[in-house]
Formats: sequence, C-alpha cells, structure tokens
Amino acid sequence: MSEHLSDDVSEEKVITPNDVFGEVKTFVTSESEWVPPNEWIERFVAEYTGHHDGSTETLAPGTDPLRAAYAVLTLEEDAAKGVLVDGLKAYRQDYTIDHNLLARCRSLLEGPEALGTDRNDWGYQLCKTAGFFHNWSCYAEVRAVTLPYDDVDEPCETFRAYLLGTLWVCVVTAVNTFFSQRQPGISIPGQLVQLLLVPMGRGLALLLPDWGFTFRGKRHSLNPGPWSAKEQLFSTIFFGGASTIGNFTGLLDLRMPAFFGLKWVTFGYALILAWANQLFGLGMAGILRRLTVYPTTAVWPQSLPTLALNRTLISSDNKRETINKWKISRFNAFLVATGIFIVWYWIPNQFFGALRIFNWMTWIAPNNIKLAVVTGGYGGMGFNPISTFDPLTSGSGAMNVPFFAQFQQFVMRVISGVIIIILYFANVSWGGYLPINSNGIYNNKGKTYNVSMVLDEKLQVDIDKYNDYGPPYYSISNLFITGANFMYYTFSIVYVFIRYREQIVKAYYGVVMNVVKRRSGYHGFTDGNTRMMLAYPEAPEWWYTILFLFGFVISIITVCAFPTQTPWWTILAIVGIGAFLTVPWVIIQSIADTGIQLGTIWQVLPGLWFPGEPLPQLMLLMLGDAFEVMAGSFTNNLKMAHYARMPPRAVFRGHVIACAINVVIYCAILQVYLSFFNSDSTLCQWDNPQHMVCAGPHGVYASVIQFGAFGTNNMFKLYPKLSWCFWLGGILGVGWIAGEYGLPRLHNRIKGRMEASRFAWFDRYIWTTGGRILGTLNPAIALSGALNWSGNNNLTYATTGIYIAWLFQYYLKRRYTAWWQKYAYLLFAGINVGVAISGLIGTLVFSFGAGKGVSFKWRGNTISQAGDDWKLYNSEVAYLPLPEKGYFGLDRNQYPENW
Repeated sequence: MSEHLSDDVSEEKVITPNDVFGEVKTFVTSESEWVPPNEWIERFVAEYTGHHDGSTETLAPGTDPLRAAYAVLTLEEDAAKGVLVDGLKAYRQDYTIDHNLLARCRSLLEGPEALGTDRNDWGYQLCKTAGFFHNWSCYAEVRAVTLPYDDVDEPCETFRAYLLGTLWVCVVTAVNTFFSQRQPGISIPGQLVQLLLVPMGRGLALLLPDWGFTFRGKRHSLNPGPWSAKEQLFSTIFFGGASTIGNFTGLLDLRMPAFFGLKWVTFGYALILAWANQLFGLGMAGILRRLTVYPTTAVWPQSLPTLALNRTLISSDNKRETINKWKISRFNAFLVATGIFIVWYWIPNQFFGALRIFNWMTWIAPNNIKLAVVTGGYGGMGFNPISTFDPLTSGSGAMNVPFFAQFQQFVMRVISGVIIIILYFANVSWGGYLPINSNGIYNNKGKTYNVSMVLDEKLQVDIDKYNDYGPPYYSISNLFITGANFMYYTFSIVYVFIRYREQIVKAYYGVVMNVVKRRSGYHGFTDGNTRMMLAYPEAPEWWYTILFLFGFVISIITVCAFPTQTPWWTILAIVGIGAFLTVPWVIIQSIADTGIQLGTIWQVLPGLWFPGEPLPQLMLLMLGDAFEVMAGSFTNNLKMAHYARMPPRAVFRGHVIACAINVVIYCAILQVYLSFFNSDSTLCQWDNPQHMVCAGPHGVYASVIQFGAFGTNNMFKLYPKLSWCFWLGGILGVGWIAGEYGLPRLHNRIKGRMEASRFAWFDRYIWTTGGRILGTLNPAIALSGALNWSGNNNLTYATTGIYIAWLFQYYLKRRYTAWWQKYAYLLFAGINVGVAISGLIGTLVFSFGAGKGVSFKWRGNTISQAGDDWKLYNSEVAYLPLPEKGYFGLDRNQYPENW
C-alpha cells in the first residue's frame, strides 16, 4: 500500500478500515468493529486538508488524513461518552492539558442542546473528541507531532541508521565537549544534525547495495529502501542521548591544575568513571518506564520539537492546506527562521554587544553600585523589562515548555530576587562585602578563596593553616539558593510522593509483577500510543537490571581501586538514595521540563560523612548527580521512541552503544585540553583569551570546598539558618497537601456558619477566585524558579523568555491552534540552528582562527561593560568596603572547627 493515500474521498464507495489499513497490523477492540458514517470521514478529511482558522487543528507532516480519520473515529456514541467520563476523572488535576478542552468534554456529555447544534454534528464532535483521548492524545502539542496510526514494517534499526548515528556521536560529542567550558558556550544543536541527517540518509539509500539476509522470517538489508522517519529519529536519539558532556565537569575538577590537578586521574580512570556514570542512569530509566514513559500525563515537552522537526524533514506537507492565510510549508518556515538568526546572531554578539546584555539602565549612572546591583545584566540581578535582544541569551527554549510552568517559575524568580536584594543591602551574613550574584568562594578580605592555603598533601584540611587563613564565605545569592535548594528538596519529595502516590505505587507494583509473572511492561496501559506499541516486544526488565548492576560494580571499582579516599559503602548509599529520590525528579521533569537536582543531597551528605575531605565529596557528587541526569535523559528518549512507535529493544541497544562511544570521545577531548590548551596556564581562569573560563567546574569546585573541605557541620555553624531550610521545606510540603485536602471541608463549614447572602458574595469573589489560582499552581514547579540565581544567572536570562512563552505557549496556542501546531516548534528549531551555526563560525573565526584577537571597539560594544555591573561580574567591587580592621566575618577565635 502506498505510504501516502489520496486525499480524495469517493462518493460511490463506502470506505472501510480494511481499505485504508490493508496489511498494516491493527489492534481490535470491542468498539473497532463499528464503522463511522462516510460523511464523518469526509468531514474529518476536509477539516484537516483545507483552510484553517483559529479554532481548528492541523495534522503532523506526512499524516494521511483519510487514514487518520479511521484511526480516530473508532467509537460509537455510548463508548465515546464512557471515554470522556473517564478522561474528565483522569485529567481533572492535570496541569498540562487544555482545560478549555475539558470544559468542551463536559458540554458534549450534556448533549446537542448544550452545544446548540443538531444530533449528527454533536455525535461527530463527541466521537472525534473521544477518539483523540482513546486512540491518539488529549494534548494538542502531542497531536501536532505524532500520528494516530503506525506502520510496523517501516525500517528503524538499520545499518545506515547506526552508521550515521555513530558518525554524529563522534562529531557532536567532540565539538560540544571542546567548547563547553567557553563562555558563552558553543555547541552543535540536535536540530542541525537532524537537518544534515536527511541528505546523508537519502544519499546512503541511493548508494548502498541491497545486500542482506533473512533471520527469523525477517529480511535485514544494507539498503531496505527510502530513508524513513523512524531511521531518522533512531539516528537522532542515537547521537542525542549520548552527545552531552556527561561527567566532564567533575573530571575537569579532578584533572585541571586550576582545581585539584590529580596526576593519578589518567585517561583510563576517566573512562571507567564516565562509564559508571552513564550506566547507572540508563538502568534506572528502564526501571522507571511505568512511571515516566507509558502514562499519557508524562508529556516530556522537551521531546516535542525534536519530533516535529523529524517529521518535517522526512515528510511533505499537505499542499492544499492554508492556515490563517499562511501557505508556507513547515520546512520553508524552518529555513527562513534559520536564515534570519544566522544573520542576526552576529549583531548582538560581534557588532553591537550591548544588545546581548542590554543593561541600558546602568548607562544612566555606570558607577552607581546600587543601580548596578538591581538592574545589571552581568553581575547584577537583571531587573530590567527589556534585558536582551539575543535569543541565545533570553532562552528560545521558552517556545516549547508549557506556559503555566514558565510563568509560575518566573514569578517565584522575581519574588526570590527581591528577597536577595533586601538581604544584600541589609548585609545579612556579610553578603554586602561580596558581589551579590556570584557562585565563587571568598576569603575574609573579599578575594577568591585559595583552597591550597588550608589543605595538606593528602587533600585534607590542615587545622593550623585553616586558622591562619580562615573559613570560606559566599555571596548572598549563593547562600539563598543553597537554602532554597534544601527547602525545595524536602518540599518536593513530600509533595510528589503524597500527591502522586497512586501512580508511584502502581508503577513499582507493576515492575515487581512484571518480573514475577513475566508480563510485558505495557501491561495495565490502554491508551492509543501504548496499544500501537504492543506490536513491538518491550525490553525486558532484566536487561536494565544487568545494566544497573554493571554500573554498580564499576562504580565500586572507581572508588576502591584508586586513592579517592571514598569507601565502597558510599555506592550503596548512591543506589538507595538515588533510586528513591529520582522518582519525584522525573515526575516533575516529565510535566514541566524542570526537576529536583539530586546534587543538593550529594553536597550535604558527604560533608557530614567526610568533613574536611573534599575529594570524597567530589566523587559522590559526580556519581550521584549523574545517576539522576542520565536517568532523565534516557527516559526522555524512551518517551520520544514511544511517541514515534519505535521498537524499545532497538532504542536500548542503540543508546548503550552510543554511550560507550561517547565516553571515549569526551575523555579524549579532556586529554587534548590537558596537553594543549593549558600551555599559557590560563585555561579555566577568568582571563583566558579564548574565554575558556570553565564556569561549570568553578561552580562544582565551590560546592566541593563549601561542603567537602569546610564540612557541612562547619557550614551550618557559619551560616546556621541554612539547616532550618530542610525542616521548613518538609513542613511546608505537608502543610500544602493538608490544605489541598482540608480546604474543601473548610468551605463546607464556612457555608454552614455564614449567612446565605454573605456566603454567596464570599464564594464568588474570594473562594472561587482563589481556588482558580491555586488550582493552576503546582508548588513543586513554581518553587524551582527560586533556584535560578547565583553564578551571575539573573533575570536577564528569563525576562524576554517569558514574553516568548506567553506568545507561543499561551496566546498562539489557544487563539491560533492550527498555526501553532504547524509552525511553533519549527521556528524554535530554526532559531537554535541559526544561532548555533553563527556562534560556531564566530567562535572559530574570532577566538581560534584568522580573526583571533580582533574586536570591534566602539561605544555599542563597550558601553555595557563600562561600569559597576561589569565589575560585579568580575568580583572587583561590592556594596560595602572592608571594615577598618581589614577583614569581615568571624574573628580568629570564632572560626568553626567541627571536623
């Protein structure tokens, strides 16, 4: 059967599902034997192939409208009603779903009169909406990038997919790792590689011979036909899931002379430590599939732009489609956006730098420290309504994350920023003597803390040296986010485990029963995506268990066979704590693209277990944090494969192979760093001429000193209020849950005790309004916004992003749904590709190539760095001068010594 069926619907013949699907495997349910009226089929096809206004939708590129109609319209009226009733129960507390859709479902259940239409139109709308819920997705963003049917014979795990995936793992890992320590960082975005994969894949389809063999009744060939969408996505997942820099940050801290500079950390040791990091997370992701992949509410919004671009590059648009008078194809829209931002990038980054960090408020009085603190975009807090004209700075990722999540985080970010400013000017915890928004560590004279002044040859604290030099001090923003992390950590754990307890229990029970009864991981999930995935055998639980155990053994080797000063039992702690706490992280991440950072716990615990010993703290921070990060990354890829109907076993094999290659490449790049780029002894220093300042390793190093060398107990003695935050978070979590369960009962009590007229006013203007606000608030997501400070991260990097989020994720998504479905993700991809191409060229030319040292010095490039804002960024100025005694903080006889 042809991949693309005709859009014309015959009037002479009633088309049946068999005519549409042919030999393609389908899944028969009790309602699938019902055949929709032919006029409904015609209407569905017409709705998705003609002109669209703001109230309609469009199909993903390459979707056959006729086939989609039969895939969606499988429910007769009674079954459709049952689906909607179940959907209203299941999604009543879902933050991601469009609640206008739920309101429409309620109207549909009331009958034709509620919609003011005839019975036939009502029946069509009822069955179509229920078909979305049952056979496809209730989320418009998911329907925009997926198909409601599947071709099980479409090539996926092929030789050419592995060949191209391996090539791009090598290239992307090398480039991204090499430039990761530059500020601003430069990387090859996945969207650019997706674009290049298409001509390369189609080229192989033309050049390779059709050589192959048959195994178990299925033929495997070097060239199974045209380059397919599943091959394209398989290659994308192959390089995308393993092209990150992994634990490269921690390895830099171990190896670079600017930090620990340990000679025994060789290339071989880096390899096994990196593999341990990768394998732990992969095994955990597989265990969590029932909680984070199969549930429909686990949307994983960051995966949707990748799916949108993948289908756009492989499949053509319906040429008869017009959306709000726009006829341009998705691919052309992507190319236009790419071209615009290839050109635009050069303006704020090379020719008019003031547009990138547009700290125009500080230009009024460049040397006014208070103005710089509040409005500065470099070292200040960035309270500036027009803060940047550079999408790389503002965060174009705002175009694909749900607006409800971004808005809540932004509001909390503003509130927390105001609190930090108040604390700074009040000189709380000596913060006024330091830059307000730095993640560095300082001595009591406001200079960078030199840890070598307090450590002995065993990398442990020497008490006499410590008493001569003093304890480390931290900026007020660093202290604030440390405490906020503690509070957020315990709050989210309590909130998520109580709020999502049913899903969590069901997931873990399912894992156990799958093993005991040898059932498929799909068991218990009946949505359309999972029913289509039944055609593909799931990767067994024991595959992931073996991977997990292998990572466990290697991790023990990395800490016991080398002088890491870290006992073997700490790996048991990582497994136990990590397995327990990764659950709330992936739940929040799957909803709102943000999550709990496990790094917090691996700062505090090693500082309690090994006070005065920074090396064990760094080891556990690397292994424990990677446990979470890799689990989230691979889970996201599993969800993409689920949406695209890709064989799970193929994805498992591809990801394991890709991770093995990835580790070798980025460890090799580290060798290049050591042997070449430290020749002038400025690598990872702020004065590095290539801007290789290693901001990430500096942050990790500060954390290691803060909790490892100095010790958690000493940290809490120097800053006693920090320890309260753990308890405060847990108490607030319990209180919030109690409020969710108790407020409805309180409402009834108020109603019984208040006069009817007064209660009506109270209920309408106070209770209902407050309930609507609280009903859309996810506190675990909102509170994460308070963590986005320190390290010179400020509102400059969020304000323009929230404008973009409102436009794309709220206004256009609701008012012009079809336009948003067709173009939003492609514009996002185009911006990223354009910025990346220009950024990479600019870096190669002006930092390493013929233009090295060349700068365009004029007022537009220098004005933003001419005042106290820039000095704050470089730790050259603070709000308060040093006291007359020459230092701030504790006197020598007050230094904490609780080791």
